[in-house]
Amino acid sequence: MENRQIKIIPMGDMNAVYIINNERQVSFSIVPASFGEPKWEKGGADPLVQISASGDASIIGFAAGMTRHNSALTMSMKYVSMDVKESEKDICVITYLENDEGLKAEHFVSFSKGSRAVCVYSKVSNDTGEPVMIEALSSICLSGITPYADDEATGRLVLHRFRSRWSAEGRHTADPIEDLMLEPSWARFGVRCEKFGTVGSMPIRGFFPFAAVEDKAASVMWGMALACSSSWQIEAVRIDENLSISAGLADYEYGHWRKNLQPGDSFITPQCFLTVCSSDFDMLCDRLLDGQRHNLSDRQKVQELPLFFNEYCTTWGEPSEENIDRILDVIAGRGYEYFVIDAGWYADEVCGWQDNMGDWNVAKNLFPNGLRPVVEKINRAGMKAGIWFELEVVGKDSSALTDYAAHLLTRDGKIIVSGTRRFWDMRSKWVSEYLTAKVIDLLRDNGFEYIKIDYNDTIGIGCDGSDSPGEGLRQCMEATKQFFSKIRQQVPGIAIEICSSGGHRLEPSFMALADYLSFSDAHEEKEIPVIAADLQRLILPSKSQIWSVLRKEDEPQRIVYSICAGMYGALCISGDVYDLSKEQWDLTDKGTTFYKKASGVIANGVTERFGPFQTSNRKLCGYQAGVRYGSDGRVLVIVHSFEHEGAQEVSIPLKDDCDIFDIYETGDHKVRIAGRELKMVFEESFDAVAILLR
Repeated sequence: MENRQIKIIPMGDMNAVYIINNERQVSFSIVPASFGEPKWEKGGADPLVQISASGDASIIGFAAGMTRHNSALTMSMKYVSMDVKESEKDICVITYLENDEGLKAEHFVSFSKGSRAVCVYSKVSNDTGEPVMIEALSSICLSGITPYADDEATGRLVLHRFRSRWSAEGRHTADPIEDLMLEPSWARFGVRCEKFGTVGSMPIRGFFPFAAVEDKAASVMWGMALACSSSWQIEAVRIDENLSISAGLADYEYGHWRKNLQPGDSFITPQCFLTVCSSDFDMLCDRLLDGQRHNLSDRQKVQELPLFFNEYCTTWGEPSEENIDRILDVIAGRGYEYFVIDAGWYADEVCGWQDNMGDWNVAKNLFPNGLRPVVEKINRAGMKAGIWFELEVVGKDSSALTDYAAHLLTRDGKIIVSGTRRFWDMRSKWVSEYLTAKVIDLLRDNGFEYIKIDYNDTIGIGCDGSDSPGEGLRQCMEATKQFFSKIRQQVPGIAIEICSSGGHRLEPSFMALADYLSFSDAHEEKEIPVIAADLQRLILPSKSQIWSVLRKEDEPQRIVYSICAGMYGALCISGDVYDLSKEQWDLTDKGTTFYKKASGVIANGVTERFGPFQTSNRKLCGYQAGVRYGSDGRVLVIVHSFEHEGAQEVSIPLKDDCDIFDIYETGDHKVRIAGRELKMVFEESFDAVAILLR
């Protein structure tokens, strides 16, 4: 067995591990500091920076077209030095690599003391004197999984992922490594690779940029979340006894990305958050959320959550001064803090509102006095006013489509068309100035304190204007995020909600720019509590805005069902508000009052889930319970009953002795505490109850 140099850097309750072999290739892993002696002797090197360029050789074993993992260029990058920088608050480890031709790489691992996750990324610099066309570059390569087995760990490794579809975001899957055919071959020849990701400008369309590997026998889990707003990929790769997981921008073969580095140029990858812990999936996910918590601004570190009203499911795209007056007459004084005017305020009298985005002219027939008087009415009713934009797109019925076509994205010289939308080139100075006048000036001039930024289609593989379609896409997404930051800079105090057909932009770099995030478009469906609870593993609940849409025909239990679902995040009410009866409003007000009491637990807590896994979102069975333990000692329990026959008794274990502080329900669910169990009974399907304990 070859000699290896092992460097271990403590980072909180984790140890970062660097293994340097005789060939000066460096691998990276991380393990819990409290676990026994890991075995690093087995398997070959999986270097910590995975890189490939045009003309590069793929690893032997049928890898070409499947993976660039351990390419010839990767294996040529040799260890130069390591720099460990430590302050009172942070640790940063930089590993320097270089090959004989002068291509250099830096691998960064940063850790904020008190956090439970590290941040990893890479930088490559071209000092070769010649252009280098990079076609694959990882943000992270985590290798040596699992160091707690002498062999290939048959039957004990599981790959955890979150799949995503429109109105079905965040579905957890757990696949044994053997089911994915990631066992090494008898000859340790033939690369095994499970590559997954998303291509386009909706980075959550298909999968979340998340992966976790569980060693069931050792009770250890590794998890990562990639902060990438354009096309991305994650690869689980197996050649020998060890499994490795790499993540980063989608490569040239998968996501049409390549970057031409001229002599003297450098490129930095997206960040990836990484953690390791004992085998508790909910805890692993909460530890990864520390990456998001670290990026919270002071104003986002809230102890209580606001109550929202959005008029979209009330007016269905026909907001007007008259309609808003009617709504304000009903909801004023009920504790709402934000009133959001959604799509349609710019509607064309002939073509309507769905396809004239891009002009952003206030519809005079809807708002004859302009928007400012409406904002002032909302303010007088005790609320802050918000407004909807889909600012990156140009609809087929807009004047901008013909007037400013030169500023639209193209691919192969042709304007990119996706459904009824075209797309601004957000890299353009002209576009930035145009949108500044249309969006930022409108917000500031009319006194808006909230903007909902929607995005309802994708540009696909990418666009012209750079070294590759994928690099053009990446540049456009970076320019979009820069414009979001510009909004915040030029409209002080503005709250930003990011929406993309519900939840198609729920990745860490977009989420860092947002105060609130649209969790899904499943606004009126029975699966809302399932999606909302799933997403607590991926989004900070203090940012996850969940709609409760109320209809005049709703029975009491349906109102409670909807409002309880909204308590998995920041609650937003919409629907037939001026048609609800007094009894319906009394039940709604009771729910929003309960939400305000519980919002501190929602904002700052850790959730455990109970109930059977729902194999179908469209045919829910049994029940679901979320138990959120707040940092203040209180506990919020949300229980939804799904399809069942007869009385359904639910018993939920509690970690501590508790008393019942408050209950939100309709009817009597016989809620009681017996020892350290919370018990209740559901007589009806699709009912709910929320309980606050202390």
